[in-house]
Amino acid sequence: MEPGERDAVSCHALTPVFALLGKRWSGLIIGTLLAGPARFSEISKLVPGVSERMLSGRLNELVAAGLVAREVIEGPPVGVRYRLTARGEALRPALAELERWATEHLTADAADAPPSSRAEPVEL
Repeated sequence: MEPGERDAVSCHALTPVFALLGKRWSGLIIGTLLAGPARFSEISKLVPGVSERMLSGRLNELVAAGLVAREVIEGPPVGVRYRLTARGEALRPALAELERWATEHLTADAADAPPSSRAEPVEL
């Protein structure tokens, strides 16, 4: 590709990625599950600020997308655990790279960023 040419394929491929992972909480939920399977209540505690209703909705979307699996734990008491599928686990390198980029470019020390646009890094 010549310099200055646009790569429409990349844009086309990234649109559904950001449509799903760009939703608030989705990336953080996946980042939480990268540490291993977790119950709903555990995820809720590890993703501060997310309501139970929003967490439930995002988990259902991630399950429908094939990134997260929902497993019923036999009781009593019956419980539910969420884990990444192989497809979800395949996001690990991309999220690690995004974390590296955020640490480098979105920290308070980012020399080239004006003070009003600096943000604290988000842990995945």
